[in-house]
Amino acid sequence: MIAPTAYLLIVCAYLFLVTCAAYAFRKKTRPDAPLVPFALVMPAHNESDQIDAILADAARLDYPKDLYVVFVIADNCTDDTADRARAAGAVVHERHDPDLRGKGPALDWFLRAAREQLESFDAVAFVDADMRIDPRFLRELSGALAFEDRQVVQASNGVARPEANWRAALGYLGFSVINHVRPAGRDALGGTAELRGSGMAFRTRLLLEYGWPAHSLAEDIEFSRRLLLDDILVHYNPHARVVSELATRRAQATVQQARWEGGKLDLFKRYFPTVLRRALRTRHWRYIDAALDMLVPPLSLLVMSILITGLVSLLVHPVWTAVVALCAVAVAWCVLSGLILCRAPLRVWLYLAAVPVFIVWKGALFLSLIVRRGPQAWQRTPRDREL
Repeated sequence: MIAPTAYLLIVCAYLFLVTCAAYAFRKKTRPDAPLVPFALVMPAHNESDQIDAILADAARLDYPKDLYVVFVIADNCTDDTADRARAAGAVVHERHDPDLRGKGPALDWFLRAAREQLESFDAVAFVDADMRIDPRFLRELSGALAFEDRQVVQASNGVARPEANWRAALGYLGFSVINHVRPAGRDALGGTAELRGSGMAFRTRLLLEYGWPAHSLAEDIEFSRRLLLDDILVHYNPHARVVSELATRRAQATVQQARWEGGKLDLFKRYFPTVLRRALRTRHWRYIDAALDMLVPPLSLLVMSILITGLVSLLVHPVWTAVVALCAVAVAWCVLSGLILCRAPLRVWLYLAAVPVFIVWKGALFLSLIVRRGPQAWQRTPRDREL
């Protein structure tokens, strides 16, 4: 019992600490600072049905029209995404490279292809083409970048229509913890908030120096860790908001979750030893925090591990049962705090009854990723109209 219980105790104590810090988190912005010129970049692959909506959001942003330009990366598109984007006034860059697929390679290509255009902007923000943008998105990011020591800011990456069904509701629960509680708590404690795939903002000079060197299935997390090892932190601003609709069908969720979890598992193997060595050598909290965060499994697997360890502990000794019970309380505190801090709709709370079904499905998916290896190439999540 010592090894599994010690692991659960370390992970759950870390989550408890981060959750408490999330309540104390306060965004750091300068709303009175001069607004910075933004390049608002939208990578898109066959998003003909979605592109009009996000470009309409971009046109309605509460930001001076002469201080931002919308760029669309039409990446290996076989539909009329590029034509629709041009018709809406966006600057379109078309990329055709079927042998090198995925958002990471597309962003890297764009940063090289559009280098001269980007040099006229102070900052670059990325939003996926299937998302919706809050009107104050750029204004909040501008205020957050108004400090000399800040080069990267992550916006709140949320879920639209969480009441759609139980998958969307439990996806909202996961996002509330992963995309709000943990970034807020880690930022408050002096760690890195990490990039979350969309709603990312960078100082242009940093991007022109780095390009986009992360080409894995979880390119956002990979780039975060590369930046961390160069002592560049990602900061969090929950009032800069983007939302997207999560998978509501099993076929969609399987592709989406396999890509996310497979990418994270691969990055754990590649980066955990390096981050751990840096943490042990420097004893700096930002690296200790990163190492501990990498040890945290998906919430569903963490809950399953606590249940299994708890059942075994009943046969061994009540002391072990008490320790596992404390771990369960810490995880429950983290999950409930996510729903509270994100002001989850009532229907999401009711969908908590479906958690056992989700845990079994997610556990089977994760086991298949370990046994058969996860996807080795980027796969697009099917849209509703395609199913």
